[in-house]
Amino acid sequence: MELAWGTNAEDLPALARIFDEEPQVIRRIIDLFDIYRIPATWAVVGRLLLPNGHGRTPERWYSAPYLLDWLGGARAGHEIGTHTFSHVYAHDRATTREVWKEELRAAAEVSEQFGILMRSIVYPRNQIAYLDLLPSFGIIAYRGLEQNWYGHRLGALHFLDRAAGTPAPTYAPRTLLAGDRLVNLPASQFLIGSNGPRRLIPHSSRIRQARLGLDRAVRRGEIYHLWFHPFNLGGDPRMLDTFERILRHVSLRRDREDLAVMTMAQAADHVLAGAGLPGEHQ
Repeated sequence: MELAWGTNAEDLPALARIFDEEPQVIRRIIDLFDIYRIPATWAVVGRLLLPNGHGRTPERWYSAPYLLDWLGGARAGHEIGTHTFSHVYAHDRATTREVWKEELRAAAEVSEQFGILMRSIVYPRNQIAYLDLLPSFGIIAYRGLEQNWYGHRLGALHFLDRAAGTPAPTYAPRTLLAGDRLVNLPASQFLIGSNGPRRLIPHSSRIRQARLGLDRAVRRGEIYHLWFHPFNLGGDPRMLDTFERILRHVSLRRDREDLAVMTMAQAADHVLAGAGLPGEHQ
């Protein structure tokens, strides 16, 4: 969760409406998770949790300490992970090993300040690097790249895959160890928004992709990993309805004891335990 931290300054005016509406979308997402008793991992830019602005206007796009109250007051039992301290890109030439270590240190300090146990990370723009540094900050899980049939490139094949609603990939827990104390939890499905050309993708395709992925995960005993930014569910009221229909399917299968719903840290604990390794933070 980043609000404006992942946006270039020159793009802000065009996205003003999205950022103004995002808190209401976040509130609705939290309410839906509560209704269906589904916990999630919220990967939050550490700077968002601090008061005061960033020196740019409007400041509310860069500072949202109310998120702690909202997530802490939720009944679903969410995990607060990290999206780094200031949304740096790990593959940027300026992001040296020392810069990355400082980002993690700053994120850890913010988490400690608010009593948050930082155990999971989502890399900005999915730019993954410096994995060996994560365990020293207590991180045991990161969201890895989606292992789909068309590779990691966005474009026509990605659009076709989403429009067709092909089964989302799922992953065998035994294949996810990335180190003695680190687990790679690859994405299964990005819940693609409905802005621009993406509005041509039927909402039924998003639901179909999720249901087929969940069914395969149940059948194979594998992990299905859904992700999105809160703003991806804004701008089109049908997106929240689509999301709720996915949650409803998850809750029905969970209530039948077909599957377990886990945060990223819980899923990592599950993988580590299956490998005979301790998962709980010491």
